[in-house]
Amino acid sequence: MGLNDRDSNSQDRDSNAPAGEARASSRRRPLTPLDIRHAAPRAKKYRLQDGNGLALAVYPSGAKVWELRTVIHGKRSDMGLGGWPAVSLKDAREKARDLRARARADGNPIQERRDQRQAALAEQRARIEAEGRTFRAVAELYIRKEAPGWKNDRTAQLWRSSLELHAFPLLGSRPVAEIGREDVLRVLEPLWTDKPSVGKKVLERLGSILRYATVRGWRSGDNPADRRMLRTMGLSAQPGSRKQASLPWAQLPAFCQMLDHREGIAPLALRFLILTCLRSSEARGVRWSDLSFEGSPTLTIAGERMKGEASAPVASHRLPLSAAALATLARAYTQRTGVAAGAADVPRLARLMGDTLIFPNAKGTAPLSDMALSAVMKRMNEDRPEGAPSPWRDPDGREAVPHGFRGSFRTWVDDTRPADSSAAEKALAHRDDSTVEGRYRRSDMFDRRIPLMEAWGAWCAGEAQPQRGTMPAGSARA
Repeated sequence: MGLNDRDSNSQDRDSNAPAGEARASSRRRPLTPLDIRHAAPRAKKYRLQDGNGLALAVYPSGAKVWELRTVIHGKRSDMGLGGWPAVSLKDAREKARDLRARARADGNPIQERRDQRQAALAEQRARIEAEGRTFRAVAELYIRKEAPGWKNDRTAQLWRSSLELHAFPLLGSRPVAEIGREDVLRVLEPLWTDKPSVGKKVLERLGSILRYATVRGWRSGDNPADRRMLRTMGLSAQPGSRKQASLPWAQLPAFCQMLDHREGIAPLALRFLILTCLRSSEARGVRWSDLSFEGSPTLTIAGERMKGEASAPVASHRLPLSAAALATLARAYTQRTGVAAGAADVPRLARLMGDTLIFPNAKGTAPLSDMALSAVMKRMNEDRPEGAPSPWRDPDGREAVPHGFRGSFRTWVDDTRPADSSAAEKALAHRDDSTVEGRYRRSDMFDRRIPLMEAWGAWCAGEAQPQRGTMPAGSARA
């Protein structure tokens, strides 16, 4: 129990004690452990004297505290020595003997104790402050500060996961003020050539966090994660980035036919992604309320869910739904509810289902994960004779991935419908802001995209034939 040192010029509380208590506090023989154990609390505090200024104060609460009364620099003072039984009778006598000796040597035990407490508090504050400025703590402060301006919660999740995996094991507990070029190199070297895209993102995130720390005054000097310093950091040039592995468009009918034999909601989400040319996060997050049926069946993806720069607003993306896409939505409803439905029922189903997700996870609380779609393709590639190559791969032999179907669509347009090139760019929600022409072309070509997406859906469903001379060489499935 902590005690405050007190000046004893104030009246001794024992003077107000009842006669019985006065006799107890005026006893001359030293205390024994039995005396201490049997000292019962009373209505007011009283003291049991041990001698030489040492006494045991017994409080009404039952607490028993050692006190020493001595003279320091000519002034009588009381000091607390700790509570019994944490401080035993023997320990209290030793403490009292030491403090009396220091007082006789013209010391000031009370002031020394206060100085020690102040030093301990200062050390504690410094430790807490230092711990609060570790790289991990500063990174979390930066993410919380910037997250409201990011498009969605997933961005913050990606920041945290990449730092947790690649940066925190090496830098997390380090004071942010001490992180230098060698520390950044240790984080980046395992990623720079093997995972160049990850390495670039981690570098950018390290740079942002360290700049934030500098602005707050928590570090000084150059930013060791500044891109302009790469040449001086000893990092080799990164290999050129490769496009996502894309399945040749000629194989789409066969792929979709095999996909239709897969059970579960994830194959349907992948099929919908193919038919709409959406990105994975956009397709997985679609809700029934995103559909509209005034005129041509339409899906609208809100701008905050579209890919774009965090600092620039992104327009919503409208896309026409083909008959094949509507049939996929009806199958997704049946998969979730067990009630049979067809493409013609989708407008009614959309009103019935409201704001619920079309492709939810198993708990129904969130969209399917990106890995769920990738796992479907992985299993389809594993479904082959032993020793045979992966059946669904790009011309370089790489296994196709979900994002690659956007490339399949774009190549199909180039090879079979080149006049629809501009409409295809709008279907992919690509922006052309780099030229004067691009800044003034604001139509989303929705009407032109209706027959384009219908033709794409028919092709994927195996209901159309390629135009003569358009089948790319080597497109037959190996």
